Amino acid sequence: MKNAPQVGKMVRIGAVLAAGATLAGLAYAQVSSYASVTDARLNAPEAANWLSTRGNQGNWGYSALTKITAANVSKLRPVWAYSTGQTEGHEAAPIVNNGVMFITSPMNKLFALNATNGQLLWKYERELPDDITSCCDVVNRGVAVYGDLVFMGTLDAHMLAFNAKTGKIVWDRTIEDYKKRYTITSAPLMANGKLVTGVHGGEYGVRGFLEAMDPKTGKSMWKSFTTMKGSYPDGSEAQGGAPTWLTGAYDNASKTIYWGTGNPSPWMDPRRKASDDLKWSSSLLAVDADTGKIKEGFQYSPNDAWDYDGVNEPVLIDTMQGGKSVRSIVTAHRNGYLYRFDRTGGGVKYLNANKYVTVTAYKGLDKAGRPIWDPQHRPDLGKQVNACPSFLGGKNWHPMAYSPQTRLVYVPSNEWCMDIKGAQTKYAAGEAYVGAEFELNAVPNLNYVGNLQAIDPATGKRVWSQTFKAPLWGGVLTTAGGLVFTGTTADRDFIAFDAKNGKKLWSFKTNSGVIGQPISYSVNGKQYISVFSGYGGAIPLWAGPMAQLTKDTPRGGVLWVFAVD
Repeated sequence: MKNAPQVGKMVRIGAVLAAGATLAGLAYAQVSSYASVTDARLNAPEAANWLSTRGNQGNWGYSALTKITAANVSKLRPVWAYSTGQTEGHEAAPIVNNGVMFITSPMNKLFALNATNGQLLWKYERELPDDITSCCDVVNRGVAVYGDLVFMGTLDAHMLAFNAKTGKIVWDRTIEDYKKRYTITSAPLMANGKLVTGVHGGEYGVRGFLEAMDPKTGKSMWKSFTTMKGSYPDGSEAQGGAPTWLTGAYDNASKTIYWGTGNPSPWMDPRRKASDDLKWSSSLLAVDADTGKIKEGFQYSPNDAWDYDGVNEPVLIDTMQGGKSVRSIVTAHRNGYLYRFDRTGGGVKYLNANKYVTVTAYKGLDKAGRPIWDPQHRPDLGKQVNACPSFLGGKNWHPMAYSPQTRLVYVPSNEWCMDIKGAQTKYAAGEAYVGAEFELNAVPNLNYVGNLQAIDPATGKRVWSQTFKAPLWGGVLTTAGGLVFTGTTADRDFIAFDAKNGKKLWSFKTNSGVIGQPISYSVNGKQYISVFSGYGGAIPLWAGPMAQLTKDTPRGGVLWVFAVD
């Protein structure tokens, strides 16, 4: 493989800290050893570390640490903070490995920090082309770690591998042509020794795919497209969308990658017939980790006309069915339904789904989980309708969390609708290819938008909820201390709730709206909670009148780290 030219600059501040060292003072910044990340560690991560964006490869968003509890969380105080210098949306999850933290900011900045005090160890700043375009802000949602390397995808559709000890670029590979508006905004996934990435760009007529690489060299090992010939009219699968822009999950037992796909491109097209399912857009795919073969798929929204992306994180848990434990997948889809699937043997078989927000676009789902359209709420070229939820979804990118203690999922949802109609569009490489006009509006007779819900994933029963006037746009963390953490946009609060009953136990007013993914880790037995505060992302760009709810939210990205005083 011929490596692409290295673009950007790395700034070395100090060496990475030693694994297991006592991280009490700055002197340890000179220790250069690093705890290599193995498949075994990723498959069974230590509670002290946070090695994947959601804590484990099943996307639980759960910390097994127990020192911060409902009894002492009121004593939680900030112990250090780090400003990135960027004012766009900060959505990343920190990664922590034995006292070393890796964070990313918008515009593809990468920082290595001492996780106990925020001392900068090294940083990388990418020099991006001036003509970069992305639909939904210049965000980055984090990195992957494996061996002695750190991996970051970029807005100009590169994948970079860094030496975790020094910040030096080991390899730099072009994944696709950014001039066609391919971008990478989320962390790659390690799966059975392979580095797997998806791509963003569904509003520009890209063709979605997953690609696996050798983590040591960046060499491609397989590539699987997510638009299928014969399911799109007139060969339009070549610009058919189905982008893979959020990080999937990995089931080591069956060696299966589970990954969601986004909207078809364009949203509406006069060439399409009602029978064109447009596979595999707006779907959940089961992919063989070794070969990239799509083994099975479930399409949430065949022939989607609402932009109901299926990218939302698949959460791999066990649920009860008929008195028996079932290896399951649970995911909160944009269309307003919480789905449950059987993943036994590496498949994806529909079990059931339940509404978790207001839904008018569908009359319901049939026994196979296929939506039953309501013609009064399905848009078309020249036909305007009102539909709920909006294209930003009952839940968008911001991940829910699962607690094995309560066996509940905690869903950061939003109640909103939209006026939408189809519009003529023509494909041109690098140009917008949406095919719709839209405006968000409120759900009638509701006095809130954001709603954090605790839901039984087997039955869809809501156990408790907390509502907020403005949208929720950040991730959720659960802990073995019986807590649920998330943040708000307009109020700028980072909040802890009792996982069993939803009682608010603690909050802290941050610098900006909280749209990051909270995590927990420990060093030398001390537990920390960390989250980015830095408003931005899709809401200010796409939400129209609903964005007025956050118009006074200040900007600027700060990573906050808390511990019990």
